[in-house]
Amino acid sequence: MKQRYRRNILVLLFIIIAAIIVLIYEHSYEVNKIYNIEDSNAYYWQKYMNEEEFAKLKNGMSYMDVVGIAKGGGEQVSAGVFRWDDELLMTQGYEIHFENDKLIDKKIYEKRGYSTR
Repeated sequence: MKQRYRRNILVLLFIIIAAIIVLIYEHSYEVNKIYNIEDSNAYYWQKYMNEEEFAKLKNGMSYMDVVGIAKGGGEQVSAGVFRWDDELLMTQGYEIHFENDKLIDKKIYEKRGYSTR
């Protein structure tokens, strides 16, 4: 009886430890997706968007789909609104609106003032 009780406790401990390892891995994978995409770029500026990439964006795409096309994460300016700078032009950028992680609107905006790039 004691042996069966010990065995059940060991099995339960093993299941708990395995579940914790899987949860840590999943969290790490999700957090590092954007960094892995950006690290694959040959040049730092490639994490920004260009007009060709902007044209590929379609309504209904997820944020990670857009990050994959742009090869970099956008700057969140408000809830569901992200901006990417243009790769070449310092006077324009791209604003993408998401609702429930789905692209609902996109626009090119003109930047004014001092650039930090």
